Amino acid sequence: MSRISPYTPLLAGAAMIGAGILLRRTAPDTLRLPEPARQPKALRDVRTRSDAARAARDGIARFMPNNLTKTLGRSLVLMGAATIAVRMLDELVDDDSARY
Repeated sequence: MSRISPYTPLLAGAAMIGAGILLRRTAPDTLRLPEPARQPKALRDVRTRSDAARAARDGIARFMPNNLTKTLGRSLVLMGAATIAVRMLDELVDDDSARY
């Protein structure tokens, strides 16, 4: 066993937190979703393929976040914090009783 292996989860958790904070601070326009269009308002108003595509896009955009990088950043911060917490709690318990 190398000297760094016990600290690898802590380093990985810190890296995830750092990457998550970076993603939340810099919200590039690459993953910014378009604003929903105002027309057509009902499915009966769909006449062409572009109307159908626009209606589908707008339906999906209603429940998606405005910028996916902020959501990914928040997830990375939470995963990094959980990784560090599990590793620190693992130090307090006996290794034979771990169930993961």
